[in-house]
Amino acid sequence: MEPTGVDFALMVFEHTGGAEHAYGDAASQASGEPWAQEVAFVEHHRRDRIVVRGTFAGHYVDADDEGEFIGRKTAEGAVAGAAVGLLFGPAGLAVGLVGGGMAGGVASEHSGPRLRSALFDELRNEVPEGSSAVILMAAPEDVDAMISTLQGHGGRLARHQLTPEAAEALRAAVAGSPSAAPRPSA
Repeated sequence: MEPTGVDFALMVFEHTGGAEHAYGDAASQASGEPWAQEVAFVEHHRRDRIVVRGTFAGHYVDADDEGEFIGRKTAEGAVAGAAVGLLFGPAGLAVGLVGGGMAGGVASEHSGPRLRSALFDELRNEVPEGSSAVILMAAPEDVDAMISTLQGHGGRLARHQLTPEAAEALRAAVAGSPSAAPRPSA
């Protein structure tokens, strides 16, 4: 049964290893909590490289967006994006050119364009370069429990109540990743 609401929360920490250290420090408090089985860790490295590892939306994600995205599809995407952006003037042209180029480049990479567009872009907006985060997409009460556990460890909270469409877009972004099997309860 689908919960009445889904929140997307990030507890953002300084340094690329900060989220894992904070989670490790709080591990005894998180033990046995349902949300603790559904978190992923994000690292935003120099040169805008994002790494995501852990469970997100029921799938195990191990993704690194570093790579060369230059190729024929990059050029095609840039031209298409520029054409669409032209409708919105010079600023739209620039955004369309860059966005289309990125979309085209991602389409040619084996990791899949949905992961890049739906999840990585959101993470870039919320996690500053040189930082890390614990992320969770879950029912509000599970997000509250995560926040309660991690709040004393120096992180900054970013929390969004998702529309059903936004939640589905994030689920679809990781649908190609292996399913995270539920751990047996003790």
